[in-house]
Amino acid sequence: MKLFSSIRFWNLFMSFIIFGCALFVIGKYNQPKAAKVNDIPPYEMIYTKPNHILPTLSTEKERVVLKGMLTTDASSYEQLYAIAKHIQGSYKGKQFDTIELTIHNNNNGQYEELPYEPISKGNIVIHYTTHTNARDNIILQLNNRP
Repeated sequence: MKLFSSIRFWNLFMSFIIFGCALFVIGKYNQPKAAKVNDIPPYEMIYTKPNHILPTLSTEKERVVLKGMLTTDASSYEQLYAIAKHIQGSYKGKQFDTIELTIHNNNNGQYEELPYEPISKGNIVIHYTTHTNARDNIILQLNNRP
């Protein structure tokens, strides 16, 4: 009974409770960004076609480049980068050297026969075999639109 009535015990007990709560809060709010952004905006790849590029003086083998269009309503850099990462992962073992996609908005009714708006809002280039020492093999270029 003396143990529960001592001030030293209660100070130590409250310190452990505060320490445990602090660890919980730190763990909850310090999640990696990849765990937070797990939902990818909807997109559709259309008119994709693999192209074979013949060897040149700088390359010894034929390159396979997948070219096409990407239609999405995503507009921020982070959303488009998440889409590019998803595409990079899904085409990883498909024997492509490069994927080049133009980014377009979905058709909002102005253009009758097209599933997309003809004005591009950017480009995504994904390299699987790179000759540079870049950290990332994704190039995302956004066009300035009025």
